Amino acid sequence: MKKEILVFVFILLLIACKQQEVNDSALFSGQIKNTKETFIKIIDYNHSYEKKIPIDKSGFFKDTIHVSKPGAYFFQVGRNYNTVFLKNGYNLNMTLDVKDFYNTIEFSGKGSKINNFNNSRLHLKAGLIGSSKDFFLVPVDSFLLNTESNKEAFLNLLADSDLNEKEKEIEKKIIEYDYILTKNNYDKFVYYHTKTHPDLPSGFYDPVKQFNIDDEEAYCYSKCYRTLLGERMRLMYNDALKENPEISIIDFTKDNIKNIKSDLIKDRIVSVMLFRQLNEKNNDLDGTYKEILQLLNSDILKKKLTKRYNSLKSTKPDMAAADFNYENYNGGTTSLKDLRGKILYIDVWASWCGPCKKELPFLAELIKKYEGKDIEFVSISVDSKNNYDKWRKIVAEENVGGIQLFADSSFNSGFMKFYNVSLIPRYILIDKNGKIISAKAPRPSDKKTPLILDNLLKSAKSSLKQN
Repeated sequence: MKKEILVFVFILLLIACKQQEVNDSALFSGQIKNTKETFIKIIDYNHSYEKKIPIDKSGFFKDTIHVSKPGAYFFQVGRNYNTVFLKNGYNLNMTLDVKDFYNTIEFSGKGSKINNFNNSRLHLKAGLIGSSKDFFLVPVDSFLLNTESNKEAFLNLLADSDLNEKEKEIEKKIIEYDYILTKNNYDKFVYYHTKTHPDLPSGFYDPVKQFNIDDEEAYCYSKCYRTLLGERMRLMYNDALKENPEISIIDFTKDNIKNIKSDLIKDRIVSVMLFRQLNEKNNDLDGTYKEILQLLNSDILKKKLTKRYNSLKSTKPDMAAADFNYENYNGGTTSLKDLRGKILYIDVWASWCGPCKKELPFLAELIKKYEGKDIEFVSISVDSKNNYDKWRKIVAEENVGGIQLFADSSFNSGFMKFYNVSLIPRYILIDKNGKIISAKAPRPSDKKTPLILDNLLKSAKSSLKQN
């Protein structure tokens, strides 16, 4: 009898543990058709959590994800990515075909309703907006009517859905912040294409200046909300400068986050507003670093800030440049030491990077302009090894010239870590002796670039004559 009781208790404990596991995590599974990728990557809304789930030869994947806070996570297959809402207790199944990635995503199981609705909303948005250029490049009155009409269409879609009240509340927030950010982007888009600012009605930016900046749920579910936090703070700081031109951006930020309860939101505002204060032109890196560090809660952001600080300290002008020794497109390898005796203009890029490829024609012009001069143009690709063939193909097709190299470990290569390269394109200038001129040089398309190169050549000639 005692044995039977013990077995019964053991079974109950197993069931309780299993239930606890289900409640403390989300089960995410599915099948991805027509993919050669070996894993699906899950990234949280804050880029503080990342998990790779293996994909088998038939495209199936399955794993548990411990969700610290429910929200809109990102899933990535190769270069394709989209959003998935995750919450502990979900048992979510997803199918898609990479040949038509965005149109074939379907969810089933617990948590599928809000995920399928979100996909429907995104498809509706794509259909309503169509070409971004056609949508934004209209008179402001027409633009405002269109954005209001689109918002109404999203709300009608939501009203007709079978989501529960909590899910509808979340989607209403997503719709609202998408609407506010779309309005906020009007001036930027028009100026980018026409180089003139449109006349905006009074109070145009009031929704950006007045929304609730302490809504952690909106933060976790809405990318637009997270973007708007920075937009709001920048607008408010510009207003503050008009009243007090002496106010520092650090003091302004400190004052505006003191009443915010959410550490996630505080950290977001601090990183967006203040991380860029650590730059080559800052003459008080130590002081600025310490002030910003005190405002952060996240260990991940503290490490990121420290990494930026250390990189700036070690990449000041006249300091020794980091060496590299990478595969050369034409065969063999090329190192920094191999190029001593010439000024180096280094382009860090990748075959998948649109802004990088946009600069290639301008880089080709620079290479022709300085042909035969003591300047060497070095392009270093941070493509992954999976994109090696694509890199070789684009180098051949574009025929830009210069020295074409392939970094050994993408962004984790030693050279990239030394310069804290996280965004590309990135341009670096190194002098004839292997010392840093600028760890963040202007782009090839920048009008200042040839002037800088001309001055460097003149300075090199002058020093040669003196010697």
